Amino acid sequence: MEIEPGIHLIPVAASGFMGLYAPNVYLVAGREAALIDSGYFDREATGATLKYIEGLAPLRLSHILLTHPHPDHIGGCHSIREATGAQIVAHYLSVSRLESYQVAADITVNDGDILDIGGVPLEVIHTPGHTSDSICFYIRESGILFSGDVIVGFGTPVIDAPDGDIAQYIGSLRKLLNFPVRLICPGHGPLVREPERKIRELIAHRLEREQQVLSYLMQGKRSVADLIAGIYPELDQRLVDLARKQVQAHLDKLAREGKVTTTGEYYSVV
Repeated sequence: MEIEPGIHLIPVAASGFMGLYAPNVYLVAGREAALIDSGYFDREATGATLKYIEGLAPLRLSHILLTHPHPDHIGGCHSIREATGAQIVAHYLSVSRLESYQVAADITVNDGDILDIGGVPLEVIHTPGHTSDSICFYIRESGILFSGDVIVGFGTPVIDAPDGDIAQYIGSLRKLLNFPVRLICPGHGPLVREPERKIRELIAHRLEREQQVLSYLMQGKRSVADLIAGIYPELDQRLVDLARKQVQAHLDKLAREGKVTTTGEYYSVV
């Protein structure tokens, strides 16, 4: 559906256990068009995306812009490129990880680069934290931000430790506060229509979680497993690995700041 003039949200079905929301795929249309992310590598999902694009003919898909190299965001890009001839665009730090998925970037970008999509300028904002190579795409004229998994429309995103980094994530959120954003088109979940409020809530959540980790350490919960049990007492077993990454990311930040020390698998407050 067209959510704003020239901005389309293409439905992508969920694949396996990915929580409540499948990845969002967006299409930005000027005189040409670009996809932002491509969803799963799934014949049905990519077929639906291609059918949607065909319905916009004679509009030509020129680019596939990747926010970060996770399978639910890049899986369909190879098939879509083969079908349309669109060029794949990714952050230069993503190149090696994309290759591990047998995806080659045609164009690499960095912070501040601007892509012209048929007269629509899309600004690249490097926002590490969820992953080291996460980027957002920003249309300054309309104040629309495509955030990938840096900001999701529900809850908080995973910090994918060890590549993900809590300190970088908080820094990226604070960086985004410097951009006049009217609407966030997130990588999962509903559109975010109160951008500043959402960003500040995410910052506050991470700082509160850090204090929670410190509090449990002072209470004697010294291992990652003990901290997970305290912080997430009713956790679905399918989410344990994700919870482990979150706790580890906070511990890594606190260790770098000299607030905790580690002996083997045990941590303590300095």
